[in-house]
Amino acid sequence: MHKRLKFLSAFALLVIAVPSLAIAATETVASLTLENGAKVRLNDDFTWEYVILETVPVVNSETKSQTPLAIAAGTSASIEIAKAAPQATQATQAISQTMTATAMSQAELLKSTAKAGVKVSFAKAEWDDDGRLGLTFDLASTSSEHYVMIEMDVTLYDDTGKTLKTETLKVWKAIFRSADTYLRKGEQRQSRTFWIEGIDASQWSKQLLSLKIGEMNSRM
Repeated sequence: MHKRLKFLSAFALLVIAVPSLAIAATETVASLTLENGAKVRLNDDFTWEYVILETVPVVNSETKSQTPLAIAAGTSASIEIAKAAPQATQATQAISQTMTATAMSQAELLKSTAKAGVKVSFAKAEWDDDGRLGLTFDLASTSSEHYVMIEMDVTLYDDTGKTLKTETLKVWKAIFRSADTYLRKGEQRQSRTFWIEGIDASQWSKQLLSLKIGEMNSRM
């Protein structure tokens, strides 16, 4: 933790020292690899995030002939074969995003996130009789703000690291004009259980997910 704080402090000084980095829109200004092998992306709004995804080409093919197996590999030889044999395999390429090997080996780091003094962590998972996945989260605040709503993106990955889906959840929502339900400084709360449909339990045994806090609303 101490090393991480030193790392973020150095980044803040860098942005102050180089005014051209302080542009209006949030953009990546640098990417670094930490001592533990994890890669992080530094943003110009003084935030940072782990780089956990890599783009992987996925080839979908419709086979009409078994001859040019090399077409899917994209070799120069396969191009010549394709020209000479129109009946060969028709291949199209799509893009898939998969977790990096480093991210998968350090998946516990992705199960918590923080913003503006609020930390949200994955607490537990369960399944109901309808096959829905239930997710519960722990929240803790060191902020002087009194939060009434915290929104968070939860991205789920299968056991191979392939992205399954992203759900936007209101992980904390206070009761209107009920001050004792606000998330205040020094408090620790647990969210309600959110039920997610369409996840195959057999593909989610490693419980791979990542969290990112979005909109936050507070009251005095």
